[in-house]
Amino acid sequence: RRSILSARGSKGYSWYNHFLQHGGNDGFKKAVPPTPFDWNSSPYIYTCPGSEIQRPKVYFQISMGQEVVGKIVFELANDVVPKTVDNFLRLCDENKTFIKKSYRNSKIHHIQAGSVVMGGNIETHDGSYSHSSFKKRYFQDENYIIPHSQRGLISMASIGVNTNGSQFYISLGPNPHLNGKCMVFGRVVGGEDILSTLEKTYTFRGQPANDIIISDCGVQ
Repeated sequence: RRSILSARGSKGYSWYNHFLQHGGNDGFKKAVPPTPFDWNSSPYIYTCPGSEIQRPKVYFQISMGQEVVGKIVFELANDVVPKTVDNFLRLCDENKTFIKKSYRNSKIHHIQAGSVVMGGNIETHDGSYSHSSFKKRYFQDENYIIPHSQRGLISMASIGVNTNGSQFYISLGPNPHLNGKCMVFGRVVGGEDILSTLEKTYTFRGQPANDIIISDCGVQ
């Protein structure tokens, strides 16, 4: 079995460039994101006259071994990528997913200091599987409006075009190489100290030496 990281590497960027050159999926759906993105502005796209969309917040309770170390809170950009946010919200509650599984009790399976924390394998917990909250295993890319320009962004981890499931990245710094490939759909607004704890965790080839579990999750 290959992780999403190795699968992406095996395809390489020549595949991606070929896809762009042939105009697939409307030029890979706005592959070059604008910079910077203003998180504090009014909702970006899907606004209704006289009203504003409230961005939802969700939390991950993180445990190392048997000890709860704290919560990471995310603000989700449902005004930019509504289907992606809907998928993530559903994956925080197993009763709302087609496969009746959620992020609860899943593992953080890969950490690369200065780059990403990776999790979301709700089935095998080792990075080899991803399934959306919907009936189909994957759902399509929406857009790449928000760039990977800073620490604390959460984005979908995919293995190519339209292969979004349950796995995600949490950025530990700018990752411009992911722009136009993975959709950013939220940011960390609480628990930065917990994110720093994850980054400092001892790993072997990116795999945490001890289990790191999302022991609870839900809407904040």
